[in-house]
Amino acid sequence: MNPLISIVVPVYKVEKYLSDCIGSILLQEYDHLEILLVNDGSPDRCGAICNQFAEEDQRIKVIHKENGGLSDARNAGLRAMAGEYVTFVDSDDTIEENYVSTLVNLAERHQTQIAVTLFRHIKEGEEKTQVEKSEKLEKLLSTNEALETMFYQDLFDNNATGKLYHHSLFKNIEFPKGLLYEDLLTTYKLILLSQNGVAFSGSQNYNYLLREDSIEGSPFSKKKFDSLIYILKDLEEFKSEIPILHKCIECRILSLLFHLFFETEEGSIYEVEIFSLIKKYRVGVLTDRYARKKARIASVISFLGRRPLRIFYKFGKSRN
Repeated sequence: MNPLISIVVPVYKVEKYLSDCIGSILLQEYDHLEILLVNDGSPDRCGAICNQFAEEDQRIKVIHKENGGLSDARNAGLRAMAGEYVTFVDSDDTIEENYVSTLVNLAERHQTQIAVTLFRHIKEGEEKTQVEKSEKLEKLLSTNEALETMFYQDLFDNNATGKLYHHSLFKNIEFPKGLLYEDLLTTYKLILLSQNGVAFSGSQNYNYLLREDSIEGSPFSKKKFDSLIYILKDLEEFKSEIPILHKCIECRILSLLFHLFFETEEGSIYEVEIFSLIKKYRVGVLTDRYARKKARIASVISFLGRRPLRIFYKFGKSRN
């Protein structure tokens, strides 16, 4: 029997993108689905759009709730789900027709509780490129291998999306409400619980939309800084529990620090604070031959100071 798959879609201020997102889910070749649209108090027409789709397809259930943020919306979907497995789709993204079937086949074939596929990044306003139909890389990763590749941002990253999870993994785990970058605090804990590691496929069938007005593209804020400090404390504690993973964890921490450093205003207290944290981790990453090349180069340049680091970042962006 084909297991029921729950798809949780948090919805907030995405009126422009929502129909494409839901439409791509309805086109899945795997049709034993439960689609949970969680309207997180969106002030636009999102709630009405969700209701309209629910009237047209009985697999869709709509949850209307007060605004509580992305984590709270995902948690609401988890509490309402009935599927054996669950996957998350952000409401400004789309998925290819084989997204669910690929993940289910991976999990069933390798008898794992987590299966992962790749993102295809699409800049808003640009056409979607064709994906080759040839055979893709597939492998079964042990728990430590999966954590290493995730923290090194090698085969996949810590995003909650692009992954299939057995429902039992969320028995005692929720996404942290009120924090940004919540996936960093959650995905590694789910991997630790997954029986038989993580099944990975190199198929690019999750279309991640790059938007300037997304959380990632929004200006730096106190909430981002407070979330960063919380994440650092959490990952430092985890690092002390599993020393064998300390290098890859430090690499992921430094990548986040660089990412947020370039969002800060030059000369601000946030820039100074984050740069002091960069200095704490840069030597360890610089001497780690498995660390990302960009992180190691940025670590070297950081010894010259904050201004040269910003120049390096702008030069790198101009070459993309």
